[in-house]
Amino acid sequence: MPQPTVVIGGFDFGVTNALFDDGCTISDLIADLAADAETHGDFVGAVAALLNILKRDGVLTGAEMAAIQSAAAMANIP
Repeated sequence: MPQPTVVIGGFDFGVTNALFDDGCTISDLIADLAADAETHGDFVGAVAALLNILKRDGVLTGAEMAAIQSAAAMANIP
């Protein structure tokens, strides 16, 4: 069972960790971005791009998007 909320680098702002039809969660997508990022800036930028798509698709609200972006910015990744 996936984590109920999105946690990035130990930061949890209480955003529901949506489960998609393919079995992937928001946390899974962010973990993939973290694995591919060469710098912290790369990671934060990739998360921002993902969040824009999720907001556009109605998965996240603006407040949820901002909370996840804050967690990504504060996380020590990579």
